[in-house]
Amino acid sequence: MLSERGEGWIADARIDLEAARLLSQHVIPNHAIFHARQALEKLLKAGYPLLLKQPMPREHSLQAMVHDVFGRIPEPIWAIIKRLNPFYMSTRYVDAAGGPPSEAFEPEDAQEAVALAQEAFEWIEARYREKS
Repeated sequence: MLSERGEGWIADARIDLEAARLLSQHVIPNHAIFHARQALEKLLKAGYPLLLKQPMPREHSLQAMVHDVFGRIPEPIWAIIKRLNPFYMSTRYVDAAGGPPSEAFEPEDAQEAVALAQEAFEWIEARYREKS
């Protein structure tokens, strides 16, 4: 059984995923992509106290966190993590996006990010529930 704190982090990550879904439907792709990625970041941060019994890091790299929490993971999930990782900066900052982030992404990009995040989210959450 997950702790109350762990459940809280997972619930908050799920809210970010829902925000991503809503933003993608309202054609705000850069924010949808950011929230899809943010959902995974929060979910992975929850793994530190849940599985590793360590404090959450001040880390933003999905790749580093998934490696810390799980070590090796299935290739399809790793591909999702690698695909979404760079969007921490490029969805929010003009310099990182090479122009306004609001103009750098298409609605299809947001829909893809949400679908990918959903798939990885389900895999990660299932591992937490198995191991708790």
